Amino acid sequence: MSSNKQNEIALAAVKLFEQKGYRATSVQDIADAVGLQKGSLYHYIASKEDLLMQIAHQAILQFNEQLQSILDQDISARQKLELMIRTHLTMSIDNLETTTVLWREAFALGEGPQEVIARMSDEYLNLVTRILQEGVQSGEFHVTEPRVTALAILGACNWVYRWYQQTGSLTAEDISQIFSHLFLDGLLT
Repeated sequence: MSSNKQNEIALAAVKLFEQKGYRATSVQDIADAVGLQKGSLYHYIASKEDLLMQIAHQAILQFNEQLQSILDQDISARQKLELMIRTHLTMSIDNLETTTVLWREAFALGEGPQEVIARMSDEYLNLVTRILQEGVQSGEFHVTEPRVTALAILGACNWVYRWYQQTGSLTAEDISQIFSHLFLDGLLT
């Protein structure tokens, strides 16, 4: 099997899933996008659902690995949270189609694959919660419910796929500064 062809198939599927939605995209659509016969496509993929699972798994794995590398750094909790927000938003915006597929289409997965993605997402949530707990312990943050606070931060960061426009005036860095200021300094004057 050619990993280049598999990569081409995954990229085409991401584009189609983002544009048409997972359910509305047929295996024939994917085969046409990469210049294969429908039957030949199955040489590279087990099923359309397996392809979605691979895309979602790879995306959440990259988020988790990046966040773990931030947690491993010897920096303050505030710096970790700022870096987490910047990295999360930059990865989301730089890979907007994949991010859209992850947060919008992964719910179409069957129960088993969906549980895997949910577990990986929970791992990410736990890592963000850990940053907040570190900040509470060091006196940097006054957070009464670190997990709920982590959910609020991730909700804001994950929703970027719904409203971000690449033709807009704000870059990923601009948005990360706005979010960091909001979550770290609040709305106080």
